[in-house]
Amino acid sequence: MRTFDYGHLPKGLFGGAVGDANMKVFEDKGKLDVYEQMHPELLESFRASARTDSADASARIEGLYIDKARVADLMAGGEALGETEEQIAGYARALDLIDGEIADIDLSTATILKLYETMYGYRDLGRKSRYRKKDYIYVQVDGHMQAMPVSPITAFETPLVLGGACDSLAEAFTASHASPLVLASVFTVDFLCIRPFDEGNGRIARLFADLMLKKAGFGVSRYMSLDRIIEGDAMDYYNALNACVEGWDRGRNDYKPYALYWLEHIHSTYQRLFETIEAALREPGGKSERVRAYILNSQTPVTKRQILDAFPEISEATVENALGKMVKAGEARKVGAGRSTAYVH
Repeated sequence: MRTFDYGHLPKGLFGGAVGDANMKVFEDKGKLDVYEQMHPELLESFRASARTDSADASARIEGLYIDKARVADLMAGGEALGETEEQIAGYARALDLIDGEIADIDLSTATILKLYETMYGYRDLGRKSRYRKKDYIYVQVDGHMQAMPVSPITAFETPLVLGGACDSLAEAFTASHASPLVLASVFTVDFLCIRPFDEGNGRIARLFADLMLKKAGFGVSRYMSLDRIIEGDAMDYYNALNACVEGWDRGRNDYKPYALYWLEHIHSTYQRLFETIEAALREPGGKSERVRAYILNSQTPVTKRQILDAFPEISEATVENALGKMVKAGEARKVGAGRSTAYVH
């Protein structure tokens, strides 16, 4: 049975390109810490858009697509209709969970199960085990159905193996044996090789990695979606993960491909956030300009309610006036209707 010791990861995992990338992200953290002190209100205005982006992009990574305006409506509290919308809304609730009292959330199987139950909370899960029940899936090969193992870990072994991995991870994280950034990447590979659930493993893995980042003080995902950047290079994401699989069942796999991808991905997210912050700071002051900057900096349609929530000190009349001017000037267009009305640049 596969066991884990995150306190003694291969030394080669912390040098060369991986080490350089790790250092860049620590530098990014320091820069964002300064921005948070100097411009807290501006950064707060990015949070609603980041949440919507994450829920939308995470679904798209898994091949689930709905209109972006509809995603914005769901994030604003609209009723979810159908399986796909329920999963997107559930993912948003899971994001809220790991954006709450971070210090009170353990790196444990209990947290992983809570994320799963939150994402699939619309289902009647009952008292049955949430863990994977199948050891094989059947695929067609040369016109014949062939059984393929889901994981080197059997369904029976899964709770014990995952529990051991989480225990070792929590100990290494608390003792600061290694960079939390690298630990998150290694655990993601292990989690996806274990495949503890029949579905949703990719999304749960990304949520748990995001939790680790936030617990370690890397809060970029609060203001800019990590999932959106992954969606933009999804093939690189999957290629990096697949490059870490060979020999995993014997503990002889190489984690460096995904560790490097993960660190470069986080760095890219920080850089995009910094560009967005600096663009917003160049905008003239004034409440209407802040609404305009919020729309222009959003990658998804934004509802009036989202703007009012982001800027509680700005009146509804001012928001409506700013939106009207943007539509008239061709800087934004309306999508949807009624409660679903949103604005996109």
